[in-house]
Amino acid sequence: MGQTCAVTDTVARVLDPSSAGFALDPYPAYAVARESAAVFRQPGDHRYYLTRYDDVHAAFRDRRLGSTFLHRYNPEELRLAPDIPTWRDPRWVDFQAFERWELLNLEPPAHTRLRRLVLEAFTPRAVEGLRTGVADRARVLLQAGRDRGSIELVNDYAQAFSLGIICDLIGISPADRETIKRLSDDTVSMYEPDRSEERQAQANSAAGDFRRYLLDVIAHRRANPRTDLLAALVEATVDGERLSDDQIASTAMVLLMAGHEATVNATANGVAALAAHPDEWRRIRTREVSIRAAIEEILRFDPPLQWFERWVLDEGVEIGDTPLPLGSRVALVIGAANRDPRRFPRPDEFDIARSDTAHLSLGGGIHFCIGAPLARLELETTLTALASTEPAIVVLPGATRRPTFQFRGWERLEIALGPDSGGSHG
Repeated sequence: MGQTCAVTDTVARVLDPSSAGFALDPYPAYAVARESAAVFRQPGDHRYYLTRYDDVHAAFRDRRLGSTFLHRYNPEELRLAPDIPTWRDPRWVDFQAFERWELLNLEPPAHTRLRRLVLEAFTPRAVEGLRTGVADRARVLLQAGRDRGSIELVNDYAQAFSLGIICDLIGISPADRETIKRLSDDTVSMYEPDRSEERQAQANSAAGDFRRYLLDVIAHRRANPRTDLLAALVEATVDGERLSDDQIASTAMVLLMAGHEATVNATANGVAALAAHPDEWRRIRTREVSIRAAIEEILRFDPPLQWFERWVLDEGVEIGDTPLPLGSRVALVIGAANRDPRRFPRPDEFDIARSDTAHLSLGGGIHFCIGAPLARLELETTLTALASTEPAIVVLPGATRRPTFQFRGWERLEIALGPDSGGSHG
């Protein structure tokens, strides 16, 4: 049993996250890879890649594939090659302490118990109760831009907007939010493929600082109860036992990171797409197409997360005619699957009337994005506010894409803003 080091050169290295050009626009390379083979490997790369919609959709739901193997095996049992990253490097113990109880890295039964505790805060009904406060936050942030005539959408709006919402929900002091942003950005860099050792060290250090910060907040919450999600986790019991501080800290970390990173990127990607397709923005403005329908196309067309990875946990797994050995690591390439012409007609067209919610940008199976209702509300609120005043979305000079691959978004995206009309659009 196990995984060999041999690489089958079934396709050239067309998916190259270390390439600036690929990170800027990976979609042409995805098309080449998707049509080359259902499953392929690349020279110098340990992963098996899935890029077709049906395969990725099925893999998210296949219980023979797991987000971790550690609940069933150790690396030695799987005979993992030394160059297969498992984040078990003894230098990265702080990151490992976070991942030990991180929701996205857990499998049942631990995942089931923790997710059940968190889910109540993110049900559609619970999120709908946040609508007025979310709209007020957007209005205040955008007004500052309207007073100036423009707003830098990533840092001055989307970061403050999304991070403020999730911090309020969990119970993080406004004074600490810049710290949370910095620690979050540095920690998630561990998930970038082809990351340098320097980047891993930075991510490990940030994860340690992040976790220690939250452990201090948890201790304070135990002594001074409040009515927020963190307090609820502190008081919660699972099968008659309270959660450990380590479990609570890791859960809060992933909610804080996932609760703003993806939404910030989705907001910028969506606004940039609408700016590049003025006829689609006109369809929103004239109410020909609803904002809610447009959001699903935004998520499909340019997803904020480009892939997830899974481990093969059982013998006998095959995709098409390709066997995936036990212990293999599989990349589920969402960005490629979302543009598979087998599933989406004219997949490279940005068509907000597509009204297809079957995209894979929110994951699938037991790890389907728990914050999906909140992410959709935030995107709806932003587009509604912009549609109330902006006949066109105009991107000003200086727009810059993020150089990262896994977390796809913009470093800077400044747009022109007109005066507040006081109107509404829904």
